[in-house]
Amino acid sequence: MLHYLSAIRAASPIVHCITNYVTANDCANLLLACGARPVMADAPEEAAEITAGSQALVLNLGTLSKERFSAMLTAGKQANQLEIPVVFDPVGAGASAFRSACAERLLREIRFAAIRGNPAEMQALAGGKKRFAGIDAAPEDTENAPALAQTLAERYQTVIMLTGETDTVTDGKTLIRIRSGHPVLRQITGAGCMLSALTGAFLTAERSAESCAAAALAVGLAGQTAAEQTGENGGNASCRNHLIDAVYRMTDAELEKGAHHAYLS
Repeated sequence: MLHYLSAIRAASPIVHCITNYVTANDCANLLLACGARPVMADAPEEAAEITAGSQALVLNLGTLSKERFSAMLTAGKQANQLEIPVVFDPVGAGASAFRSACAERLLREIRFAAIRGNPAEMQALAGGKKRFAGIDAAPEDTENAPALAQTLAERYQTVIMLTGETDTVTDGKTLIRIRSGHPVLRQITGAGCMLSALTGAFLTAERSAESCAAAALAVGLAGQTAAEQTGENGGNASCRNHLIDAVYRMTDAELEKGAHHAYLS
């Protein structure tokens, strides 16, 4: 039985997110929906102190600045020192020299429990060239996704979550592929950011590829529910709210049932 949601709701862990200001509110509400407690503190002067009182840290490059990067670096090092799991979301990796340099330094100086990104971002982390077509643009390469994820997992000694139409999650040994979700998620700004935040919460229950895969599954199943409830008369704004509500109502039993249909062999 997948036990992650009940464990999170019992422990009510604090998840510190240094994330982008476009989606911070949605990330906070999704964390509340799963039973975690969000805190969004991106001032360099307090980032390490806030992290020390948290159970997970999520670093998101979305709206990057020198000050926010400084906060990420100090918070990440504090988390490593205290063995607090850190999630990295390399939003737009490869889109600019500044963004690439920041991502590379974080990868050099911080140990990540998980890295979540779309195919274009992951290709950039692997050293490939990224054709910038918008932060959320993610050309699918389903056939090569497992090999790319495996390479990055081994290089950075972490769980890689390569997300898209089919999600690929691996720690270099265990490989889990998930086909869930709904195309409407691409119309919601920050669905990936929300998944990264949720992954931080799931890692407080268990540090494993399985817990990261369960977080991806939870968002995918919630996306399906949100699309159904939005219907033809709704739009992406109402769908976002239905997505958060679906996570709020989700149970471990529903997550377990969804895994039987969504996990690919």
